[in-house]
Amino acid sequence: MAKHIILDSIARSGTTLLSALIRSQEKSTSFCPGFSEYLCCNETPEWPHGACRSNFVNDQHVDFKKFQTESLSQINDYSQYYGISEDSWIEIINNSQTTKEVYQRLEKKLFNSNVFCYRWNQGLYYFYEWIKKGDDYLWLSMIRNPLDRACSSFEKHRWSFLDSLKNTVSFAEKLQEVKGNDKFFMVYYEDLIKEPEKILKEIYSFFGISLEKVNLKKILGSNRKDFIPQTSRMKDVHNKVDGYIQGNKFNGLYNKQINRYKTEYLVDALGNKYNLCDKTTYDNFENALAGFETYGRYFSKEDRDSLTSKNGLTSK
Repeated sequence: MAKHIILDSIARSGTTLLSALIRSQEKSTSFCPGFSEYLCCNETPEWPHGACRSNFVNDQHVDFKKFQTESLSQINDYSQYYGISEDSWIEIINNSQTTKEVYQRLEKKLFNSNVFCYRWNQGLYYFYEWIKKGDDYLWLSMIRNPLDRACSSFEKHRWSFLDSLKNTVSFAEKLQEVKGNDKFFMVYYEDLIKEPEKILKEIYSFFGISLEKVNLKKILGSNRKDFIPQTSRMKDVHNKVDGYIQGNKFNGLYNKQINRYKTEYLVDALGNKYNLCDKTTYDNFENALAGFETYGRYFSKEDRDSLTSKNGLTSK
């Protein structure tokens, strides 16, 4: 049996990158986005912040017609065909009676894959719904420095730092509950950047699969062409080709996005610079998150002292 894995986190944590790395390994298929079952329930929380802060749900009724329509849309919009014709995708999805039957049909059609990864975000509240499908349904979460992630979310989506903090606290609370579950595994963005082969082998070991050779050279996008990292600094966000904002293709992992919160700033109309993250903001994040085992590694006196004391625009 193939493994079906949800890759989930808070937006701007590196899940698009990790989904591309998984997709590029042997016998692996990864949709980004794909088959967003958690957003097709009758009681779906407000997106994105309500979903981030939602409590765990169970016994949810999925609007299957909506699931079918949105799944086909995601296949087409992001050119996630994987060598299968559009008519075949229509047959796989529309001739199924349940979400699980869709995943089972995928196994049969893409029989060369033993890993099927579905990248969601803000979906951890759906954890128990997913894993009750069976032993081969697993969950992988990505964690990133909450201040770096907040900077990226502000730049990309204009999330306030307060929204990012509230979302991260709720995410941390849910992680605290599920991290001991044998169907759950989590990785840190920073560890992946520093030791990609080691982390990918650990991920596949969680899948129950031995990854003998790690591919870090030919990294594929969800359209099966060269992966284009979707950075927060991309300007023309409406100019997409095959599901991707156009930019430079992937040319290797780099650590430029680690500790970016220390140097990020805004410039107002008068040319004045404002720190995105100042000591007050840092203290707010530290007070709320340092007590969680999963986030304690991100806070130190040295990091705090590296920041200015002047309030930035986003700390208000």
